[in-house]
Amino acid sequence: MFPCDITMKTSPATASAKNKIKVRLTVECIHRRCPVNIEKTKLAAAGLVIEKQGRWKKTGEGIYQMDLIVSLNGKEKGKIRVRRECPKTGNQEETLEIEPL
Repeated sequence: MFPCDITMKTSPATASAKNKIKVRLTVECIHRRCPVNIEKTKLAAAGLVIEKQGRWKKTGEGIYQMDLIVSLNGKEKGKIRVRRECPKTGNQEETLEIEPL
């Protein structure tokens, strides 16, 4: 069992924002009393720039969301890695690959 369920969705940021992509991160904590603060979630980017990073918002019991605006460095795909380190069940890491529009 993973310590958290991490999902990511992408969409164009806006019609006028060229090559900017909106990414919504969702973390659902499996343990009711998760010992890891949501702010300790680590983000890493490769091949893209995180232009705008929102704050984590609690959207339900143990569910948090954050919105990012990213742009790719070139014509290659980029990656966002989300990592949570849980002392109870180990590490959880998910990677999202983003292709050029």
